[in-house]
Amino acid sequence: FPYTKNKDEMKYKNLIFIAIVAFTTLVGSWVIPSLAQKMTDESKGYPLMYYSARLKELCMIDFRTHPDFFSDIKGNRYARADYDSLLPLLNARQLMLDGTMPDSIDGHAIDMKTLRMTQVMFRYRPQDMQMPQPPMGVLFEAMPKRGKLTLPGDYFTLTDRITFTDAETNTTDEKKSKRFQEEMQKKGFAFPAQGYWGNPSTRKPYEEGYFCLDAHGELFHLKMVNGRPFVKNTHLSDSLDIRWFVMSEVSDKRFYGFVFGREGEVGIIESTAEGGYFFRRLDIRLFCPEKDQLTILGNLLYWTVSVTDNQGMDTYGLDTETLSCLSSYYQPVKQVMWDSVSEWLFPFRLSLQSEENAFINLYWHTGTWKAFLLNALLALSALLLFRRTSPARRGLCAGWVLLTGIPGWVALLIMKKEN
Repeated sequence: FPYTKNKDEMKYKNLIFIAIVAFTTLVGSWVIPSLAQKMTDESKGYPLMYYSARLKELCMIDFRTHPDFFSDIKGNRYARADYDSLLPLLNARQLMLDGTMPDSIDGHAIDMKTLRMTQVMFRYRPQDMQMPQPPMGVLFEAMPKRGKLTLPGDYFTLTDRITFTDAETNTTDEKKSKRFQEEMQKKGFAFPAQGYWGNPSTRKPYEEGYFCLDAHGELFHLKMVNGRPFVKNTHLSDSLDIRWFVMSEVSDKRFYGFVFGREGEVGIIESTAEGGYFFRRLDIRLFCPEKDQLTILGNLLYWTVSVTDNQGMDTYGLDTETLSCLSSYYQPVKQVMWDSVSEWLFPFRLSLQSEENAFINLYWHTGTWKAFLLNALLALSALLLFRRTSPARRGLCAGWVLLTGIPGWVALLIMKKEN
């Protein structure tokens, strides 16, 4: 039956043709945009932003672009020679070496020890939340006898119960585990724990243990004092739905760390005079931990806070004591050639990396309607390219190019055959 045989052969050939075109289009949707991006993209960095204790305004510093001056957000320019004196808390070390550091600023005595103790440097990126968290923690002694933090020789896990395991023998310390378990249950901690955050390093000035989120969303403070468990409900969850926490044992012991709420709140946890816990919110716009980056440069008098997303960067000058906003400034993201190229050339593209996390994966990016104008022209060229094939195949090829654009057109060009 030669007719049946030829018909089956054509069927399989068509299926193979479709599979190869689809695969080539998929690969082209990654390779072609990647090459175009390498040729047209450039850095979208922002200038350094810092709140001046002298000018009482946010300043923009970018000596690579403007080597002779820096400016404030109102457009006033200042000579580079005045850079150190107008930003004394940023350039304190240089002013100290020059002997020109003022004794006080705004009634606050200035000395290097105080400046170092009140310095805050913090950065948050979406991948900090997305990356796998350590399945175990290390609880140091909070009041070491010799004043130096040392490894306790065990680690703990906190899931449906707290368990301490000896690091050398890999056996469970039943007595210690039971002691901490009973104390946590006594203070109202509901298992299983949703998460726990600490700083398991000896390279810090003191130990504040861990902040643990229980099954009911209550945030507890857990640490070890003289070998005994210290467990306390912070009661911050009464007014804040906690999403994430970052421990930061700062030198002046002003706060425990940075906390992120599910409604976009960002702030610090302070200790009250009565031994309680207080959430002091940063006076900034709502923050999305999945998409936004946060950078804080703090000193004795002011904090400079920058929040960056795909659209631009918001910068705030905050009062250190109250964290209330004194000045704010918005910079849209720099538009480069790649932004225009991607809008007009690619209705969609694939990549192995994302701006929102650090994991290698296959990411889908959609473009704009503008790319379909070029797709329409390429679809017309596909009709000419396959003019000698059957009308059905010619129509399918044109539709495929209209949908996929340049990658689909290149795939068909590679697989072109005459009938």
